[in-house]
Amino acid sequence: MSIVQAILASKKEAKSISPSVYRIQFGDLPILVIKSSICSAAISLQGAQLLFWQPSDQDQSVIWLSNSAQFQRGKAIRGGIPICWPWFANLGEPAHGFARTAMWQLDSVSENEDGVDLLLSLTNSLETDPFFTEKFTLTLALHLGESCKLTLTSEGDFDATSALHTYFDVDNIDDVVVSGLSDDYFDKVDKENRPKIKGEMQFDQEVDRIYANVENPITINDKKRVIQVTNENATDIIVWNPWGDKSISMKDMDDDGYRSMVCVETGRINRPLKLAPSVKTSYGVNITVIKSS
Repeated sequence: MSIVQAILASKKEAKSISPSVYRIQFGDLPILVIKSSICSAAISLQGAQLLFWQPSDQDQSVIWLSNSAQFQRGKAIRGGIPICWPWFANLGEPAHGFARTAMWQLDSVSENEDGVDLLLSLTNSLETDPFFTEKFTLTLALHLGESCKLTLTSEGDFDATSALHTYFDVDNIDDVVVSGLSDDYFDKVDKENRPKIKGEMQFDQEVDRIYANVENPITINDKKRVIQVTNENATDIIVWNPWGDKSISMKDMDDDGYRSMVCVETGRINRPLKLAPSVKTSYGVNITVIKSS
């Protein structure tokens, strides 16, 4: 049984929230599970992290979750869409910020014939104070149906870098082509995987790259389906795959886990979010499957 199947099958401490949404305990964490006629999905209240999303007409999830993911308090969950905020990578401690391991609050749930909408929030608390003393409010709006839309909204009086660190479920990384990227990028690995075609990325080694000045839309084609990624108010796209050696070294990823995933992340890195008191600043991503085999 895959971890996605295990979450969908779990009834531990199950509590109904709406007709299609209920809450369970999975490992150490509270999880919101969505089972509707349109899609299935799950969100961890730790990190407000979408764990997977699978439209009903798809035979596999669009968002990838590691079968070795750890569901422990204070530990990052490998896969899904972690929220990196208020800093990205090693710009602060902990890496990728504290939002992805802090416990968020569920503010609202509504549903209609188009899907389920949820709003989650995070603000200053005893949990966040050791990492960050600036006053802030962070909200995540999710729409989950035939499409998947996330909008992250920040309020504060500081600059923030951020990413929606999306892991996509692909059939075979050898066949994956990411299109719609720019030719303006910064490579974080020593050995550059130089694109054969401008604006495209294929994979035969570790890739860790930040693209700037990317236009919409971006597509991910694995020869089985085409996923379209449309970004809103984002300035950067991060493309990442750890490849074999790093995958083996990660306790929360199967040795061959890199073969079934690729990260195409929506970010604000080169141009940070400029936050101001009582002013809401948002960016986000909309994900759809535009072609299936």
